[in-house]
Amino acid sequence: MTYTMNLIDSLLQSARVESWPSETIVGHKPACVDVLRLDAIHPVLSGNKLYKLYGYLEALNHVPFTTLVTPGGAHSNHLHAVAAAGHWLGIATVGLVRAYPSQPLTPTLMDCRHWGMQLEFLDRKTFARRYDRQWQSVQAEQHQALWVGEGGSGQLAGKGLAKLAALCKGYDEVWLAVGSGTTALALAEYLPTSTHLVGVNVVADQGKQRQHWQQHISHSRWTLLETDHMGRFAALDVQGSTTIQEFARRDLPLDPVYGVRLVRTFLEHGPLSTGARCLLIHGGGLQGRRGYGLGWPMVGHHEPAFDFPPAVGA
Repeated sequence: MTYTMNLIDSLLQSARVESWPSETIVGHKPACVDVLRLDAIHPVLSGNKLYKLYGYLEALNHVPFTTLVTPGGAHSNHLHAVAAAGHWLGIATVGLVRAYPSQPLTPTLMDCRHWGMQLEFLDRKTFARRYDRQWQSVQAEQHQALWVGEGGSGQLAGKGLAKLAALCKGYDEVWLAVGSGTTALALAEYLPTSTHLVGVNVVADQGKQRQHWQQHISHSRWTLLETDHMGRFAALDVQGSTTIQEFARRDLPLDPVYGVRLVRTFLEHGPLSTGARCLLIHGGGLQGRRGYGLGWPMVGHHEPAFDFPPAVGA
């Protein structure tokens, strides 16, 4: 697996920092604003997902099997990344999907199946057990696989996210969209306390994420902003569609779930301090645009291409 990890390290080095589109007026406070383009890592294996998977892929060196099993929804960026990584690296993958087998496959799940992921469909009640450790253990044993938490969460996610934190140093404020909160909590641990971490919560969770941060972040240099006024999770309103179109014209493609809410919230509230040097983390997820009738812009021109061959032994 040393060869495999070297390949992944080489991909992660493709992330790039760009200046915020100059045509955009950033509030009323002078600031330097950059965007960390994790969507530029690779046309398929993009965003923060590969960082979260890094520790799990490395852990396959120390277990007697080469299969990953993980839960996700029908449009899950996480399932998409796991399936793609498995196909590329010669690792078997199992996706536990919140859906019914009678439903048509989404473009995301079609890709997953195309890349060899074994899809198992779960009803809502069964899928709700995905946080139960005993149930996780049963799934891992049944599939002779390493369990990967939803969205790439879990203790093993930290090693790759430490690499992401290294790209964020030197900024006064680091902004990112928050779903499970795995990436944000890792950054809170690895970033210097002089950096203010700003999370944009895309999930209406009745304060659960805020409570989690209060319990697990040992310093006060963080802010969590809510997006309830933009609608339910994954809803795309007219203003969101307009924002996506505007930033597409500025060569900054956004996904309809995380990226667009991050940008809109920054335009509403950012920066928190006048003159702050800010970094917005583009978390990828552009494949999810297809579920909204939007195109999937393949950022970058790295090999392997979309139907990439397995990397093992290449």
